Amino acid sequence: MMQALAWLALAQSAPAHPVAPPSAIDVRAADTAFWDAFNRCDRTAMARFFADDAEFYHDQTGVTRSRAAIVDSLVHGPCGTPGLHVRRAVVPDSVHVSPVPGFGAVIAGTHLFYARQGTAPEVAATRARFTTVWRQLPAGWEMTRVVSYDHQPMPYVPPPAGLKLTPAALAAYTGVWQSAIGPIRVTLDGDALNLASGDLRVTLDPLARDRFFARERDLQFLFSADRSTIAVEEKGKIVARGVRKAPVRD
Repeated sequence: MMQALAWLALAQSAPAHPVAPPSAIDVRAADTAFWDAFNRCDRTAMARFFADDAEFYHDQTGVTRSRAAIVDSLVHGPCGTPGLHVRRAVVPDSVHVSPVPGFGAVIAGTHLFYARQGTAPEVAATRARFTTVWRQLPAGWEMTRVVSYDHQPMPYVPPPAGLKLTPAALAAYTGVWQSAIGPIRVTLDGDALNLASGDLRVTLDPLARDRFFARERDLQFLFSADRSTIAVEEKGKIVARGVRKAPVRD
């Protein structure tokens, strides 16, 4: 009985001319248009997609309220670091749209953020989940509530090996290089190179001649043609250099 009364009250409170059910295509188009503006760091374009009283909940930066404050946080946050460009990309199969009768829709899914510092290659930085409440207006769509959460570093996926080297060829890359981070020691174990430096222990595979990548994390190692020097590259940036000191002695 109580449930029937509740439904009756809800029906009586419904608007006489309800808003037409939103199209999932339209909601996704609005979401895409906003993130295109974000990727361009276009303040004016981003602002058009937020309601005056919008609220943005973020699991790392907290709560931001009002259109002006949210846009300001985006402009001075992801768009505010000199030389850094952040790009958002949605995971297509993750997106789900649910209508909110008489109001608009909720869109939820998973998105990825890529970062490029200066002229360095773009790298996958963060994976997160999002839920956004969109309000349907005669003139278009606006976001009223945004939740961005479960931010995680992107898992490392090693590139495919670029070429195959024999154990005899790999042996030319063994040795000890002295660097600012301490000795870098490369040894041969069967048909694979092992690199150790301090607490770092990784297995190397050839990406190209004189360039190797680590199987376990996003590191690459560049040898000079005569193997007298080695450079350690992390996410496209040289973080250490070493000079060969001695051959490996077991």
